[in-house]
Amino acid sequence: MATEPAAGVETHHPLPGLLLVMLALMVEGFDLQTANLAGPSIMAAFDITRAQLGPLLSASLFGILVGATLVAPLGDRYGRKRALVIASAAYGVLSLVAAAAVSIEQLAILRFLIGIGIGVVMPNGLAMAGAMYEGPRHASATAFAGIGITLGGVVAGVTAARVLPVYHWQGLFVVGGILPLVIAAIIAVALREVVPAAGKAAEKPRGTIGVILAPSMRVTTLIVWVMFVFIALNIHLLASWIPLLMKGSGRSAAGAALVTSGFHAGGVLGGIVASLWLRRGGWHAVAIFAAGAALTMLSLALLSPGSAATVLLIACAGFFVTGIQNGVNGTASALYPPESRATGLGWALGVARLGAIMGPMVGSFASLAGLDKGGHFFLIPAASLLIVLSLALIVARRAGRSLAHAG
Repeated sequence: MATEPAAGVETHHPLPGLLLVMLALMVEGFDLQTANLAGPSIMAAFDITRAQLGPLLSASLFGILVGATLVAPLGDRYGRKRALVIASAAYGVLSLVAAAAVSIEQLAILRFLIGIGIGVVMPNGLAMAGAMYEGPRHASATAFAGIGITLGGVVAGVTAARVLPVYHWQGLFVVGGILPLVIAAIIAVALREVVPAAGKAAEKPRGTIGVILAPSMRVTTLIVWVMFVFIALNIHLLASWIPLLMKGSGRSAAGAALVTSGFHAGGVLGGIVASLWLRRGGWHAVAIFAAGAALTMLSLALLSPGSAATVLLIACAGFFVTGIQNGVNGTASALYPPESRATGLGWALGVARLGAIMGPMVGSFASLAGLDKGGHFFLIPAASLLIVLSLALIVARRAGRSLAHAG
């Protein structure tokens, strides 16, 4: 199968195409959060505990690992638009089927399959956005499109606050099934394929891990992978456990969902700032966001989850933590050749699923150890964010040396 060498929605006006990709990632972000936000409702429906919920929340993350590493690279070979359309439609249908699940085991299996589709959408959408703005604006365009993922979390939180009290977890899954089917249809009609200029040379390899693990890239790639793991651990630990912590502090299910929306709303702002800053700040911008996130977590550790200041700090946590994620999406994408960026991002995001899978599990272990009482819970993300800060500084130093040698 061959890809048509079109340049985007409009050759000289790539913004409409970038916004469509952002919309696809927003829908993907919505579906990524549905199980987290529906967690308390699922617990009540199936009569399970917080600790038992962890494996269900991790099921889609296992699927993302499979989708991002094994399926997403096909977008580099056969077309990223095609990958977006097929994957979005597939996980939309699966989400509708999941709404009819009658056991926790059925729901876990379907969330795994949904995760495969989500894992294909993320790297191909980000790579497609970057291909629309090659050159100095590449990292910023990639990070800007990534804001859609966080914006989807905001929309999911607001939607959950309205849907869960009336239609419970099934209603949220139905909405999560309809949205990707709609965006798949829009992209199929309105968005043309984007082929990076460097990718048109037939002799260049595509969709192979050997490109991103070449001797000149190997160490940097492995460091970036470790960074992605810890960032994903933090995002999914916080996204999955903030609703439970807020519910446990006395807030209603709708109130807990709205506080979680504050986390994602802060993330949208953080993503915007990161995308604007990346063009000049690069990896140093990522390091500053990591430092801010670690300080925020340490501040949360000193407060009770029910305090008013906690809500503001949770929004700040979203700002910094999501800023890190958007920052590394853009800067890491720019490390690789244009024709292999879906592969590079796919493997980075796929390996990150190890951290994402561990996130809810770490929350379960923390609950069993009693760390979900009071602010002690936030010491866990604080420690891992300090590791991210150290790694970002290492990559910044290596990137600086590479530029010096190139000059």
